[in-house]
Amino acid sequence: MAEIHLLSDEIINKIAAGEVIERPASAVKELIENAIDAGATRIQVQIEQGGKKKIQVTDNGKGMGAADLDLCYLRHTTSKLTNADDLFHLHTNGFRGEAVASIAAVSKLTITSATQEGESGRIVVKGGEVIEKEDIQASRGTTFLVEDLFYNTPVRRTFLGSETSECSRILDIVLKTAISHPEIRFDYKVGDRTVFTGVPGELRSRIAEAIGSKVAKGLLPVDYTEAGVHVTGYISPTTETNGKRNHQFLFMRNRPIENKMVSKAVSQAYEPYGAQCKPVTVLFLDMPDMEFDINVHPAKREVRFANGNLVFLVVTHAIRDTFTKDLEAHSPIIDLSDEFMGGPTQVSQTTPAQPAMPETPAQPQNDLPWENPFQQAKPYAASVNKPYAKPASTANSLSDKKSKYDVSDDVQDLFSLPEYGKIISLEPDHSKPAPPPETPWAPPSFFQIANTYIAGEDSNGLLIIDQHAAHTRVLFEQAMESLQNNIMQDSQELLFPELIDLSKQEKEIFRNVDEQLRKLGFFVEPFGGDTYQIRSIPSALPLSRAAKAVHDFLNDVDENDTKNDMVKFQEAIAKSWAKTNAYQAGDKLKPEEITALVSQLMITQDPLKSPFGSPTLMRLTLEELSKKFRH
Repeated sequence: MAEIHLLSDEIINKIAAGEVIERPASAVKELIENAIDAGATRIQVQIEQGGKKKIQVTDNGKGMGAADLDLCYLRHTTSKLTNADDLFHLHTNGFRGEAVASIAAVSKLTITSATQEGESGRIVVKGGEVIEKEDIQASRGTTFLVEDLFYNTPVRRTFLGSETSECSRILDIVLKTAISHPEIRFDYKVGDRTVFTGVPGELRSRIAEAIGSKVAKGLLPVDYTEAGVHVTGYISPTTETNGKRNHQFLFMRNRPIENKMVSKAVSQAYEPYGAQCKPVTVLFLDMPDMEFDINVHPAKREVRFANGNLVFLVVTHAIRDTFTKDLEAHSPIIDLSDEFMGGPTQVSQTTPAQPAMPETPAQPQNDLPWENPFQQAKPYAASVNKPYAKPASTANSLSDKKSKYDVSDDVQDLFSLPEYGKIISLEPDHSKPAPPPETPWAPPSFFQIANTYIAGEDSNGLLIIDQHAAHTRVLFEQAMESLQNNIMQDSQELLFPELIDLSKQEKEIFRNVDEQLRKLGFFVEPFGGDTYQIRSIPSALPLSRAAKAVHDFLNDVDENDTKNDMVKFQEAIAKSWAKTNAYQAGDKLKPEEITALVSQLMITQDPLKSPFGSPTLMRLTLEELSKKFRH
């Protein structure tokens, strides 16, 4: 008897479903793409329990008649392809003919559809088998209702994330698709709560709806073509520091894709501007049909390029070209023409000569007691032919009399920190006695190296501590104690609340961690729309880092979402909070802060490593030092 045998249709369908429908977000992606291909101008998505219980996608596209309803849930049925050559000239999203069949194989799927001509119907499929079919009246378009996803594949259902995690993944799919099609209205609801609404409009407006208006306003337009590769879209300036990994969007002909080479090209283009630069990018690629292949991954996430190195270079050049154009557009102009350099003016014979300028310029209109060197300058142009001082005949005007524009001897130093309120003299004060000579510097027990490491001597040699890793360990254990014992951390209330804009994804995460945030010293509340106000922050956190700390915290919690296990969830919260609030590399510490940090580290449960596993300290023994200096 042959050992090789044909698989049953049931097993084949489940295998195919596992490749295409990995989680609820995969089903949402396929159904949205079908709606776009159907010419929809409005797409509504509603889910329950992270999509495990219910996914409903409704569109106002061209709909399906009875004949199409009988075929749409079967494998390898499609309206997009007629022959193999069509695979290389695709202008639609769905083309494999596996999406609806895969969803129907692992759920209870109800399809209701109607055409413009009034032909309509409903079909119910469970586990790939039709269990109900009827003719009904419906509005033009199609509604897919997916219930009990993976009910017959319990292992896959077990490996799904928490409800919050799955909702976040679906939101990511909705946002990416909405950005790629700003002309379509999108509505995304979790239960009865509206999470995202995208109103038809231009691309920048859709980006503002998706990731925040503050970020969108500062984006720079990209439009660059090289070697047949066209790159368009928007990128953030090099000063952006709040960009997240989920704020980098890449599209191939309006289809969301992933490609590590393009992501690396973006990173390389921003690399010269420092590690603190975290860009926001929305890039659309276009090139000849034969230069790319979208048919690589069953879920159509990845794209393969015929010449990946060329695409890498073009994307890098496109970003840097945008930076150059922005720099040129906003740089001041210095006019070195004869008119501004004081050179001779060319006068034609038919034009009467202009009267000569007086030797001493007239008093400027602003009545200042000194001459304004930019009085005659063009906008953004420095006039270099006039001196900053008065001519000799009027040079003593400031010393001879007082003016209402004179400044006092003592003025507020605008460059000092306002909280110190120092009054610093701009004139040397000879009435005060000279300060006593400084005493020779005595090294403290511990001192900083490059404002990053703490060094000191102990009985065995030289001890070197990473201040960020050490502080992260201390704060992590403090946070765990607060969360487990319901203890409120010390916080400082802000005199003037700081306003921040949260993206749609950050708002969803905030809803689930607001209580933990308050225990750890952050008090953040809605202010209207996507704007939130920070009312108080942890007592040890500088005010200047408040907004960034909130953004970083929400991003880290998203990556470590494990709310199904409360202990792991608390650890994820504590890790994110500790990393966000800890001393950073480059922070200058006071001697008392150094002493306190070392003392607190030594009494933690695990002082040798941070909660992320990196070492907090290292020791160079006397023997190791001795070996370094031996000849």
